[in-house]
Amino acid sequence: MRRNPIFQVMVFCVFLAFRVSSVCGDETWTRHTIDQTLQGADGVRLGDFNGDQLPDIVSGWEESGVVRLYLHPGHARSKKPWPAVTVGKGKSPEDAVPLDIDGDGLLEVVSCHEGKLKRVFVHRFKAKLNDDKHLLRSTNWESKPLEILDGQQWMFAAPIKLNGGRSAMVLGSKNKGATLTLLKQDKPGQPIEEWTVKKIRQAGWVMSIQVIDMDADGDSDIVFSDRKGVHRGIGWLEQPDQNKLDKRKVDNQTWQEHSIGGKDNEILFIEAAPSRVLASTRNSVWIEYKKTFGDNWVSASMSNPKDVVNGKAIRSFKNGAIVLTANTAAARPSPTLPGIWLKPSGQQWQVIDRTTQTKFDRIELIDIDGDGDLDILTCEERRQLGVVWYENPEN
Repeated sequence: MRRNPIFQVMVFCVFLAFRVSSVCGDETWTRHTIDQTLQGADGVRLGDFNGDQLPDIVSGWEESGVVRLYLHPGHARSKKPWPAVTVGKGKSPEDAVPLDIDGDGLLEVVSCHEGKLKRVFVHRFKAKLNDDKHLLRSTNWESKPLEILDGQQWMFAAPIKLNGGRSAMVLGSKNKGATLTLLKQDKPGQPIEEWTVKKIRQAGWVMSIQVIDMDADGDSDIVFSDRKGVHRGIGWLEQPDQNKLDKRKVDNQTWQEHSIGGKDNEILFIEAAPSRVLASTRNSVWIEYKKTFGDNWVSASMSNPKDVVNGKAIRSFKNGAIVLTANTAAARPSPTLPGIWLKPSGQQWQVIDRTTQTKFDRIELIDIDGDGDLDILTCEERRQLGVVWYENPEN
């Protein structure tokens, strides 16, 4: 019997679609753009600037030399570009983080700058917060350098509370003279420009910092990844015990370092918890570290997606799925590889976004559209995707 050629084509298309879905997954993570008007989005951090209980975003645009704030527009508008304001300018912003520096309930932004600038800036909202329009007016923001920190290529910062209730920031830098450094408040109400610097560890290239109580003693410790040189690896620094009778003694105590691993790999971003750490690497693998007893950790290396060498960031869902971003723009020779992937528990890697030769950065897993599941928030530097989020297809 002669077969209808149109029917044959239809059968082939169904077969091809089945093959594609079996490799790439049946569900689509739709990309939504928050901002792609500039070049070089580098990092996403979360905070609530207007008190509406929705996650706002700050990001430094490295190539464009600006720091921006994005206000969550509400769940119904979350899939459109978000209202934005440039809160400050400066060459090579590598990180920007929200924190309430002066304890007045309003968030400031602290930005870290590498390159030749080698500075940390505080960006303050100086007007009265009556509505979002005031927040979104760039003339209402004032930027000042923290001159006491000048001279290092600053990469990352995170707020931390010290024993006794004092505020502080921990900052990491790279290359010559790199350190993990505390900028700490000496007394309540002290302006951040007068805080004290304490270098707590030499470093090569600090990639990530997380503030967690690692030893369940009720205070915050510092978990870090350092990717270069003799100091590289993953570890945590134990906050010294509070001594109410002699604060100076506490300030002079050493933050004891506990090694987790990573000496034999170039570690990029991590996801840390007291008994489990995930790490992406530039060595074609991602690594899971699990605490066994005492200070002992065991590790297991798992393969990246095929031919993906330069991992960037990694996060995990509660159901065991792993999200991995990568810098496929820097691969040599440059293959046509996507840069963001999902690995459901027990399954193969699936492509989230097929855009090739990309450089994605760190990840936040949050419910952006209010439908009850976690979406993927990230940013991309090379293909000008900008600040983006991927909608979880579960709901």
